[in-house]
Amino acid sequence: MKQAVIALLLIAVGSWLAHLHVVSQEYHPVVRLSSPEGLTYTTVQDAVSERRACGAANDRFLKPVKERCKECQVVYARCERKLEGFEAALADGAAVPHYQVFGPGLRIAIVGPAPAAKASCEFIAGDMVKRGVRSAACIYPKAS
Repeated sequence: MKQAVIALLLIAVGSWLAHLHVVSQEYHPVVRLSSPEGLTYTTVQDAVSERRACGAANDRFLKPVKERCKECQVVYARCERKLEGFEAALADGAAVPHYQVFGPGLRIAIVGPAPAAKASCEFIAGDMVKRGVRSAACIYPKAS
């Protein structure tokens, strides 16, 4: 009986520690889309503390995109615990050689032919402001 109580106590403590570990994780909502115009959009949103919240953030981002661009293809929509490479640079606001939209909690890199990428960047930033986002800007490419 004593061993069973100790075993249950150890299981309870282990479960509690595992829960604390999961709760302390950060998840970065990341989406990549391709458009029929040959542009690729990579979006990194601010980190959230729950995996479900991350999936919900990706869903909220994708819903209006899918409504406005029926031909756009979702390459991936995922929740990353650690950003690396291009996505980390984008999230950090580091120099990248692509047009970028910076808005509250959101960074979008637009890769493709420069005239189309620039026009799309300026349109998205302007449209975000028109729709009530407090600030959004199109950032021109920087040398890496």
